[in-house]
Amino acid sequence: MQFEEQLFKEAADSWDLENLYRGVAQTKQFNKTKEAKLTSVEKAILRGLLCGYSPKKIATELHWTYGSLNVELTKGLYRYIETLTDHDVNTIRNWRNIAQWLEEAGYKITHPKSDWQETPYISSFYGREEELEQLEQWIVRDQYRLVTLLGMGGIGKTTLAVKLTKQIQKEFDYVIWRNIEYLPLLSDLLTDLLKVFPSNQNDNGSAPVDRKISQLIEYLRSYRCLLILDSLESVMDGDNLSGFFRQEYSNYSQLIKRITEESHQSCLVMISQDEPADSLLIQGNKIGSLQIGGLGIAAKEILAEEGLSYPNCWRILIEKYQGNPLALKLVCANIKEVFGGNVAKFLEADTELGIIVPNFFRELLKEQFRRLSDPEKQIIYSLAVCRHPLNIENLQKYIKPKIYLSDLTQALYSLRKRSLIERASELDQSVFTLPLMVKKYVIRNCQQQSDRSSS
Repeated sequence: MQFEEQLFKEAADSWDLENLYRGVAQTKQFNKTKEAKLTSVEKAILRGLLCGYSPKKIATELHWTYGSLNVELTKGLYRYIETLTDHDVNTIRNWRNIAQWLEEAGYKITHPKSDWQETPYISSFYGREEELEQLEQWIVRDQYRLVTLLGMGGIGKTTLAVKLTKQIQKEFDYVIWRNIEYLPLLSDLLTDLLKVFPSNQNDNGSAPVDRKISQLIEYLRSYRCLLILDSLESVMDGDNLSGFFRQEYSNYSQLIKRITEESHQSCLVMISQDEPADSLLIQGNKIGSLQIGGLGIAAKEILAEEGLSYPNCWRILIEKYQGNPLALKLVCANIKEVFGGNVAKFLEADTELGIIVPNFFRELLKEQFRRLSDPEKQIIYSLAVCRHPLNIENLQKYIKPKIYLSDLTQALYSLRKRSLIERASELDQSVFTLPLMVKKYVIRNCQQQSDRSSS
């Protein structure tokens, strides 16, 4: 990729560039026998002008002289844009005319009304092309009413959602992002959401929840809205199988059910470590659930950015950490500080299971384990102690005290939904094991409890 293609890319946030490129190219084609296209340099110059950069600044970024760029403008882009916007030739008096005239010609994007106050800042994004394509298909083209992004902590659910939202926001009249980590009661959340819409600025906090939901759905019918609720697992019940809300947040089920079953033109995106049980019970074909896995080969970009050495060992490192971007970023810091960035030395180190679990990631697992039911904990501890995968029959024999097969199957399903166990096929039957990070966390936790009890 030529370097000028990376310049002034922020213009895409406000301008319909592809349509604009085609329009300018058509004016360039005038009186030419061969098809004319804009060069990458012409596109970069145009983007720079649209972003408000002066020709002198653009010349600097392109490593051109100001005189050369000025010739390019006066003999090329200025003349093309005069024709495109129906102005007389040689009427551009100031480079600022470009953005003004093109906006008047309709090439500027009208942004949706957005409330992004709780959207996290994302500095980098890796891979996920298939996931983005699938989500865009569901939300934009198929117009799903509910989409759930699932995966363990640090896997990149929120990062993916931010990237997706920026990519498709122009398809919506309203884009609203809320983080449920701060445990809002549904009544308070609905009051906050309703205030986003211009005709509903009055305080309706005392209205019943069902009436507030009805008001919200009216707006979802009147406008095409994208509503994102992040960290939904925060209001999920602890000491229970995945998918059940805590008692004081149980009416979130009512919101989900009504949004999916009632007619409107909008979409609710839920980001969670646990899938609400309600979404499994709702009937219809406008619902999608996407389990987010590791980055795979795209995770090499993280290791490259961190400046780690021995790239021939990177694949092994990525596999050990399941391509979890947060875990990899945290362990990269350790490799740089302790091993001088040498991945080979890190992998050769005498560490249990060949990995370390960074402190911050350990806290994420601790919080996720807090929500596990007793049968789930029994399964996790049994798989951690056993060094090889177990099928369901052997797992049931291994667990003490014994649990019923029906409880075991439900707990396994719940752990799969939480991304805390792995399933594989062995001799035509399913076997279960733990991801290395989960196994290391459990083993270390058991050792610490044993040390405390013996001291």
